[in-house]
This record gives sequence, C-alpha cells and structure tokens, in this order.
Amino acid sequence: MGSKSKRLIERIIDWDNLVAAHRLARRGKRERAEVATFEANLWEELGALQMELLWGTYQPGRYRSFIVYEPKRREILAAPYRDRVAQHAVCRVCGPIWDRGMIHDSYACREGKGTHVGADRVEQWLRGMVATGETWVLKMDVSKYFFSIRHDLAKAVVRDKIRCPETLRIIDTVIDSTADPADPAPVGIPVGNLTSQWIANLVGNRIDQWAKREMGLRRYARYMDDMVVLVRSKEEALALRDAFEDKLASMGMRFSKASVLPASRGVNFLGYRIWPHKRLLRKDSVRRIKRSLRAMQWQYARGLIDLEHVRQRVNSWVAHADHAGAENLKRQVLEGVSFKRGSREG
Repeated sequence: MGSKSKRLIERIIDWDNLVAAHRLARRGKRERAEVATFEANLWEELGALQMELLWGTYQPGRYRSFIVYEPKRREILAAPYRDRVAQHAVCRVCGPIWDRGMIHDSYACREGKGTHVGADRVEQWLRGMVATGETWVLKMDVSKYFFSIRHDLAKAVVRDKIRCPETLRIIDTVIDSTADPADPAPVGIPVGNLTSQWIANLVGNRIDQWAKREMGLRRYARYMDDMVVLVRSKEEALALRDAFEDKLASMGMRFSKASVLPASRGVNFLGYRIWPHKRLLRKDSVRRIKRSLRAMQWQYARGLIDLEHVRQRVNSWVAHADHAGAENLKRQVLEGVSFKRGSREG
C-alpha cells in the first residue's frame, strides 16, 4: 500500500481538482437551473465545499428520485449538483487507484474498456476455443445488484486500496446517505451516484479476484453485474455455476439468471449475441431504441429535449449497431423517423 493511498485529501480538495470536478459534473447539464445557480456563485460554492471536505463537516443533500425503464425499470436517486461535484472530486483521485487493482477483463465504467472492447474479447476467446474443441458458456446476472450491496461490504471494498481517514469519512458519508438511521445493517447503494458505480465495480472485483486466483478461470469476463465464463464441458460449467452461487450468497447476493449453453448457441453478452466470427444485436436492443425514439419524438415535440440530445442517443445506438454489421437493421429502425416541434422539423 503506497503512501499516496494513505493521504489523499489534499489532492481531493486541491482547487484545480475541484474546478475539474465541476466541469465533469456539468457535462450535458449546463441548461439546468441548479447548475446555473452553482456557476453564478462558483468560487463561493467551491470554497465552501472545499472547507467541508477538509474539516469533515460535509453532508450530502436530499436526493431526487425518478424512474427509468431502460434497459429495465429502476429507481434512480439523483444527488444535488454540489454533491455530484464532490463525488467527481473524490473519484478523480481515487478512481485510478481502484482501477489499478482490477483484473484486465472487467469492462464496466473504466477508461479504455466498455461494451465493444468486452465483446471483441469474448469473440476472440470463442475463435480460439471452438476451433480446437467443445465449448460451453456459463452466463450469469446478479439480481438487483446495486440494491443488494451491504453498506459494510461497500465500505470494506473501498478500504482495500484507500487508507486516508479523511477520504474514507467522505465516502462513508455518501454510502450512508440513503440509510435508515434505525437500520443496524443497511443494504443498497443509489444507482445514480458516481461513487456507487465505483463501489459496485469494486464489489464485483472481489468476485473477479476469486474467479481468477482461486478458481483459476482463464476466460472469465464481467461487465458490472453480468458475468460470462467459457469452459470445455457442460459438467465444468454446471460446477462453476454452483460455486458462483455460493460465492454470491456469501456476499448477500443471488442470481437473477444463470444459464449453461453450448457456444454454438452464441454468447449473450454486452447487448450482442456473439459467435466466433460474427455477432448480432440482441432483439431487446432493437426494441429499446424503437421505444426510445418514440419517447424522444414526444419529448421533442413538447420542447422537453433538444436535437443534440436526440443525436447523442441515436449516435450511441448506431455505434453499438455498427459493431454487429447491422446496416439493414439500422435503416429499418431509423428510416422515416423525424422530430417535429411546431412548424420546424429535425
């Protein structure tokens, strides 16, 4: 454990780090009233936040709750803007330290990783394995992942790499910000927090390290709560499924799905069904973008979103579809879709 991990608070409250955290937090949200209010008094706001973080008086504000339905129904807790700045300030310093302790094949919320890199990796594994023998796929999803993470476990995984008392106090305060004071063993971290993304990844890293070091799995990959393992026999895959089930239970979690299938059926991972030399978009990806387009048409017509928001969402899906060679499908989905507001059309 290096000394940098023991004394981090000076770097977190450094003025340049706080300004950079503010710029990250406001991306795509500059038109919101709370961001404009914060920016109108930027030096006072950052100065007050700096002192609170330094002296241990920082307390998160009240969350705003809303429901999203993509890719499934979830409750999102959105922190006030100054709290998002504080979280970015912490994660800008702690994130690289946490990242260095993760396995290569963990693909969520990490620079240089992501869904496309993970899909490429699984396709590469399949090409090597299928060409030389029988191949079986164990695919696992964790049920209500963020809402199943115990607070004691969340604090423990943070402490695997961070020893700075002031920094730990800040992170503990954020972890406990949704806990019932009367609950002696709170469970669940808010989906909308940046710190929650890191904590969820660190909890997953506990599973990753066990899978790699204790189980000796060479072809294992994880994207947040989705895991995939490629092995040579059905019997091995079934035995691993039981082992993973026991490991999750020891952490207070359980599967939502755990399937064992031959590789000839394709690997259902990261929004694709993957074979050794091709991949297809999953049908639910197409259903989601169609629903999203209809929703954005309604929102745009009423002035709730702008064309830049539409372009970003469509471009993101197009980039995802491009990795599956889905030219005809893209045309079918996007052809004839228009966005109208009053007499204008986009």
